[in-house]
Amino acid sequence: MTWRFTRAVSGATIMAAVLATLGSIAGAQSRLTLPAGAVSFVSAVADHRVDAGFGYERSTGPLFGAQIDLEPAERMTLTLRALGGTLEPQTPAAESRGLGEITLSTRIDVLPWLRGTAAALTRRYDGALARQRWSELSVGGEGHLALVDGLVDGSIGLALAPLVRVSGRPGPDLSVAGSARLRHSGERLDLALGYTLERYDFATSTGVSRVEEISMLFFRAGLRIGRRRAQ
Repeated sequence: MTWRFTRAVSGATIMAAVLATLGSIAGAQSRLTLPAGAVSFVSAVADHRVDAGFGYERSTGPLFGAQIDLEPAERMTLTLRALGGTLEPQTPAAESRGLGEITLSTRIDVLPWLRGTAAALTRRYDGALARQRWSELSVGGEGHLALVDGLVDGSIGLALAPLVRVSGRPGPDLSVAGSARLRHSGERLDLALGYTLERYDFATSTGVSRVEEISMLFFRAGLRIGRRRAQ
């Protein structure tokens, strides 16, 4: 009970920080010349699955946080996103635990329809009996196209993570991630609906392989900031 109360207080603290950040950036915009970008609220539904050969484990739950996108140069976008929440067990082998993550990523346009991507992520799982920290670096590509000219664009991405560290165990042999997104970027509003799936395949141990996956269906709603470049 105490642990869950602490998680609830932490969630409320995150939301208060998000609102304070939105207010401070909006106030500072009138005094500073900011690069183009957006400040957003993010909500997601996470689905975490583990198959270690001893029973299928699954836990799900809502995540909440904030995201800042900046466009410091033409054809380049920097994104900082923080999410947190609690995953509740959906199978007998799983346990309730908190999830928090921070991601710093960049997208660079290399062709009119293709972006190169790179990201650094740190993620932490807090359970009643143990804590586990993940950190990774990934690179990939993202194809995009206009679905409704001037209103909605879509993208599909694929990434590999050649460097993944997991506390308490050797890193995975193979780490891949896929994503799909719909986005509306208007004069004032910046909205997105997307889905991500990450899969980690660990080396066989005593004849048993371990596969871990986490997927997220997310919604982002934000306000444009700074001086937007002419299209």
